Amino acid sequence: MKKIVVATTNNNKVNRLKKLLEGLDYELVSLKEVTDKELPEPEEKASTPVEIAIEKAIHYSKFMPEGTVILTQDDTIQFEGIDENDNPRLHIKAPVKEKYGKFTDELAAQYYKALAEKYGGTIPMKFVYGHAVAIKVNDNGRYLTKVIGAESKLEVRLVNRINKLEKSTGYFLAALMEANVDGKWIPYNDLDEESLVKLDIDLYNSITALLRNISVSYTHLRAHETGAY
Repeated sequence: MKKIVVATTNNNKVNRLKKLLEGLDYELVSLKEVTDKELPEPEEKASTPVEIAIEKAIHYSKFMPEGTVILTQDDTIQFEGIDENDNPRLHIKAPVKEKYGKFTDELAAQYYKALAEKYGGTIPMKFVYGHAVAIKVNDNGRYLTKVIGAESKLEVRLVNRINKLEKSTGYFLAALMEANVDGKWIPYNDLDEESLVKLDIDLYNSITALLRNISVSYTHLRAHETGAY
């Protein structure tokens, strides 16, 4: 079983990916499970979720042993039919901090609940996820990082009701989202596992393709290093 380090300390995000990739030959672990050191946060200078995910993957691979596969994610949200000044896109936390002076899940839920109320109670919403996988390899005594990225999407809607915020620590939007399942809008935190997996099919396809490609790349690099190429 291949060990994949998910570069986050958010257990909800790790568990979501574990459920999504259940049954495949991968063991997903968080940063906390592979190091007891507090690693520095990466600088996020890029302007798209995929580019930011790649930045994160390169950053965290520096702290990992050779051959460790790193999986990173970044996301942006796009609201439809609202004033562009209300559209946070890459900066989901920024308007919350601006209004309240700090960020917590509770304050963020209140902010986005009020935003939904401002536009009639519901706002069509799209998550655009950036994913990246990286692996550090030894190239004749030099450490290099092989990294690839991809994008996936999830279409839901934001509502003016907070549902089970305690269930989604670190992922507050789950308490304010509804997903269309077989023509019926259901609160995201009330979805069963089968529905969640169905909704995340684009996420699944994106991540598994990246993991397959990085595995092939690493096998190719190792064969070249040992003269078997």
